Amino acid sequence: MSAWAPMFKLRQLAKRIPPLYWLVGVVRHSNHQRKLRAETKAYAATHGELVPPPALRFRVHGAMQEDVYVEAGRVIAREIDAAWRRHGTLPPDDVLDFGCGPGRIAVQFKTLFPDCRLSGTDIDPESISWANAHLSNVGAFETNSPDPPLPYSEGSFDFVYTVSVFTHLEEDGQFRWLEELARVLRPGGILVATVHGALARGSCTSKESRDLEAKGFVYRVDRKGSLKLDGLPDTYQTTFHSRAYVERHWQAGFELLEYVEGGIAGHQDLVILSRSIT
Repeated sequence: MSAWAPMFKLRQLAKRIPPLYWLVGVVRHSNHQRKLRAETKAYAATHGELVPPPALRFRVHGAMQEDVYVEAGRVIAREIDAAWRRHGTLPPDDVLDFGCGPGRIAVQFKTLFPDCRLSGTDIDPESISWANAHLSNVGAFETNSPDPPLPYSEGSFDFVYTVSVFTHLEEDGQFRWLEELARVLRPGGILVATVHGALARGSCTSKESRDLEAKGFVYRVDRKGSLKLDGLPDTYQTTFHSRAYVERHWQAGFELLEYVEGGIAGHQDLVILSRSIT
C-alpha cells in the first residue's frame, strides 16, 4: 500500500458525507491559495531561470517547487528519448509534445534533439501563452480545444509524445484523441503515451479495483469547479488502464511496439505505438 493510501481512503469516506467533503475542499483550496501567493511572491523576486510561475508548475506537475519541476522534466525527457532510440532509426525531425503545458518536457527534450522541429499543444491557454513568450527557441506552441482536431495537417510528425494526458481522459475522449494522433503522425511514425497502470493503483477503491479487473478502464471523478486546485476543466479527472485493455483497444491505426510498466519515473506506464503503414 502506498504511503498516501490511508489519506485517500479518508477522502473517499468524506465523500459519503457531502457537507464534510465540501468543507474539506474549502480548507484545501484556502491552504493552496495561501501557499500559491507565497510562492508567487518568491518567484517574482527571483525570476531568473526560464521556468514558469508556481501556478503553472502546479497545474502540470502537482507541486510548486522549481527544482522538482525541472528535474521531473529532465527525467521524463530522458525516458522518452530512450523509448525513441529503442524503436526509431534516425533522430526525429518533426516532433509534437501533445499536452505540453508550459514546456516542462519540451525544454529538456530539445536539449537531447537540438535539430528537431518541435511543436507543443495544450488545452491551457495560460500555459501556451507563457511558453510562446519564453520558449520561442524551443518550439512553436499552440492552444488546442478539448476535442479534436489539432491545428496540424495529416502526417505532420514522425514522433509524438504525450505524458499525463491519457491519465485524465474519459473513455470516448481517449479514442477520439488516439485517432487524431494517428492522423497527424506519418505512416511508421511513433507515438509514446503514458497511462496509470498497475503501479498507480494504490489509491484505487475496492470498487475501482473490481472495475479494473472486469473492464480494464476506470475514470474517477473527484473535485470540480473552484475547488479543483489545478484550474483545468472539470472533465480532466483521473483515469486508470490495465495493460490488457491497452493491448486490446489501442491498436486501431497503430501497432503496439512495447508496453513498459513503470516506464515513466517508476509510476506511469509507457505505451509505445507505431502508426500503421497501411
